[in-house]
Amino acid sequence: MGDTVHHARLAKEKREAALDEFSKGRYTVVGDLALKAVEQAIEAVVAKSGMHFHLNPRTAHAERVKWVKKNLSEVAADLDLIWGAYGDLGCNGLDGKRAREAVEAMERVVDGIGKWGHIRFR
Repeated sequence: MGDTVHHARLAKEKREAALDEFSKGRYTVVGDLALKAVEQAIEAVVAKSGMHFHLNPRTAHAERVKWVKKNLSEVAADLDLIWGAYGDLGCNGLDGKRAREAVEAMERVVDGIGKWGHIRFR
């Protein structure tokens, strides 16, 4: 359970940081933080069953996406949206519309994972 608590704490911190950066108009980092928050939320819930995607960095993202599509297909499209925003915002620094989409998708994904895994991320 220690890993779950650890990853949940990181997910909360990164979620709050994404929201804070969005509110300050620092859009280039919003996608990165939103993606990291979601990744930590996934790690928190899978740690309950002894899985640790982060131990294999080369395959971690693909394994997280695969897990979401299998267990929480209702948020899979939002996860894809966040991944796209991560690239768009980090490379191009697009306006606040894309950053808003990223934080809204992050909230839906984090809420879905939290509900599924009985973990609070807020």
